[in-house]
Amino acid sequence: MNRLEQEICEIVAALVRTANTQLPNSVLRAISAAKQQEDTHLARFVLGVLEENAEIAARTGLPICQDTGIDVFFIEMGRNLPIEQSIHSLLNMGVAKATKEGRLRASVCDPLTRLNTRDNTPAIVHVTPVAQEGYLSISVLPKGCGSENMSAVCMLPPSAGIEGVIHQVCQQVQKAGPNPCPPGIIGIGIGGDLEQAAILAKKALLRPVGQLNARPDVAELEGRLLQAINQLGIGPQGLGGRTTTLHVAVEVFPCHIASLPVAINIQCHAARTQRAVWQNGVWTSSFPQCQAEAAQTATPGPDVKGVCPRAEGHSGMATQGLAFSRVSLPLSPDVIQGMRSGDLLLLSGPLYTGRDQTHKRLVELLNRGEALPIDLKGQLIYYVGPSPAPPGLAIGSAGPTTSYRMDAYTPRLLELGLAATMGKGRRSLQVREAMKAHKAVYLATIGGAGAYISRCIRSCEVIAFPELGTEALYRMEVQDLPAIVINDITGADFYDNVCK
Repeated sequence: MNRLEQEICEIVAALVRTANTQLPNSVLRAISAAKQQEDTHLARFVLGVLEENAEIAARTGLPICQDTGIDVFFIEMGRNLPIEQSIHSLLNMGVAKATKEGRLRASVCDPLTRLNTRDNTPAIVHVTPVAQEGYLSISVLPKGCGSENMSAVCMLPPSAGIEGVIHQVCQQVQKAGPNPCPPGIIGIGIGGDLEQAAILAKKALLRPVGQLNARPDVAELEGRLLQAINQLGIGPQGLGGRTTTLHVAVEVFPCHIASLPVAINIQCHAARTQRAVWQNGVWTSSFPQCQAEAAQTATPGPDVKGVCPRAEGHSGMATQGLAFSRVSLPLSPDVIQGMRSGDLLLLSGPLYTGRDQTHKRLVELLNRGEALPIDLKGQLIYYVGPSPAPPGLAIGSAGPTTSYRMDAYTPRLLELGLAATMGKGRRSLQVREAMKAHKAVYLATIGGAGAYISRCIRSCEVIAFPELGTEALYRMEVQDLPAIVINDITGADFYDNVCK
């Protein structure tokens, strides 16, 4: 490996680590501005938590969100670059290095076997040749899939026109509702064909929040879309408000006369993008520390330093203007009986965690007539896949994952006495009916605030399925973890008031 190849690996590792721990200033400014415009205490509370979460992540090195994503690269390669290895292999080496040294969650797996690759490789890479001699541009977007799963490509007829595009985008955002952790950023690709539109939409997410397209007609469309989406009233975390999206970015490409492809790529608030450029033998990048690390071919990842966040307590901002009830876990039947949709809670005590693979394992055990590793009666399962714990902390970032993915398994577990589940986003009608029948509740906590929520976790231990890594069954002890009752035992759904 020659010097430039080593530097590419180092700069990629630095970019990925930085992207996962430091929000761009344009995003922070947009969140701050949105908070000033919101009318309700609840919307301002959510946006304030996102601000505090970003501050904790930048200060401690914890990931902004536990879902450190699948890394998507947009590469511009000039002529006669002095590299012998493929750019794909160099990027993957950098991603693997960042995952290990930055203690990022391993989230990439085989699509059929679901076996985790353990180092977040392979990355998704889009390469564009450019004319410049000896030029290389590397842009990375770690893309979480709570928002990615809410994205879509639509093949509209040309007759749909601009009004049809606006309608389709708003319809998709309305359908996504609370699932992608709004407010976020919406990338839209118009034109080309099916795959070109999707790439355009993903590339649009690289643009700084607030920066409009250079084409006046496209910029006008961006403004119309931003206004239309925010008039939906979905608001922060789908709990209602003026801010459903912080920014809309549109990219266009010529298309066939018979089609109007529209790709809608939804991004959460964590628009984690970084870029570095190598030209004339010199690196420049978004953050100076990335440039410095690239000059040292064996720079180790920094340890997380500073005061243990859980020892600091909450700032006091979190509950200002809102009435939270302190609730002990496990939840007693009397407490569950008194909960109502919209109640704000601070949870303390033991809970269990489980994502897709843990739920699959539990149901498989039941199908075989075998005992479960825990007694579910009266317990709460938190849908979370935490990032690895740095030294001095009980856990890494530990925000909620999207709950609907567990819907296929939840009714079976409710039959065994499971009292509550907690995650983010909507539940299916089947799950809602099962909760009503079994007198169980569904809670939501704040998506995209993994660093903030980690401060509420006092201990964490693996109980079962350790081979699943982040998807294992954990027991956590939490203190003052904020949550809102979405579904109560009467069948009421808080989202029904917002995401209709």
